[in-house]
Amino acid sequence: MKTQTLALRLNSPAFLGDAAQSGTWRTPPIKALLREWWRMASAQSFGYDHKTMREAEGLLFGNAWLEPSEKFCKSKVRIALAHWHEGKPGWDFKEAKVTHPEVKDRNTGKTKQVGSQLYLGYGPLISQPSGTKLKNNAALQADETNSLDMAYPDTHQEIISQTLLLIDWFGTFGGRSRNAWGSLALGLEALTPDHPLLKTVVRDLKQCLSLDWPHAIGRDTKGTLIWESQETFTDWNSAMTFLAKVKIGLRTDCHFVGGEPHPQPQERHFLAYPVTHHKVGAKDWGGDARIANQLRFKLFRDASKQLRARLYHTPHRCPLPARGIDELAVWQKIHTWLDQQSSLQRLGATQ
Repeated sequence: MKTQTLALRLNSPAFLGDAAQSGTWRTPPIKALLREWWRMASAQSFGYDHKTMREAEGLLFGNAWLEPSEKFCKSKVRIALAHWHEGKPGWDFKEAKVTHPEVKDRNTGKTKQVGSQLYLGYGPLISQPSGTKLKNNAALQADETNSLDMAYPDTHQEIISQTLLLIDWFGTFGGRSRNAWGSLALGLEALTPDHPLLKTVVRDLKQCLSLDWPHAIGRDTKGTLIWESQETFTDWNSAMTFLAKVKIGLRTDCHFVGGEPHPQPQERHFLAYPVTHHKVGAKDWGGDARIANQLRFKLFRDASKQLRARLYHTPHRCPLPARGIDELAVWQKIHTWLDQQSSLQRLGATQ
């Protein structure tokens, strides 16, 4: 068995709920993160065949569903945290306000500003008359640390090492993690555009959209679909304000025509669904339809230990009927918008 100990650090608060929905260091979210990025690290070697990957994943991480039942097994990857400390009740919610052109004052009709933390963390965070607050009791705080002991078969050392490096580059966990909450750092190698591992997890955008599950980071004619902030930030709060502005900008660049219920989906529905006040009435989308955002955010520290923001796209076909919308064109529009932002730069691009 290969054993190793990893130093964990949070670059932003994390919403990890225990049985009482109160933030606590726990191993289940880390197990889920390992499986998520193991799939990304392994997909190319399995020819992007989810069936064979699913079996290999079950045999490594444990399962009670493979046939025949002789394949049922415990996880061969064992992990333990140094501590299971609870989070703290909150932080100073004096968050910066950002302008959202589609949020209007009910009385005046004028454009309102929204809290940047609330916009990116709605759900775990709620709005109250006194301001943004945690919905539940506690959250893990930025800069909290822990250590993770791991043990796994020697034969899986290479793929586990690749998985851990991907987590260091891109991994986030907990509630609203796609918006950079729970940005986890392992202190491994820096992400570079020519890193051999990156090349194995990147795939052409059109090919990515042929499958309906996230299996690679996209690439188009301009390069890999990874952007990083040009500026550095003094704290996670200011970084979240930056990301809130970016997310509002890229989403509102896809304009809606008409109001709800929309008879057919429109461009922005393919970025993430549901959209407040813009429900799709088409029956095959349904009232409970959900589409997770494929464009994900992370806070990381660069070689100078300065805090920066990273955006990356794991493209895949929408699981709901496109109904005439060209998904490739939608995402190309988003990528063009990101390329045009002077505050962002593609990984490996020159100024």
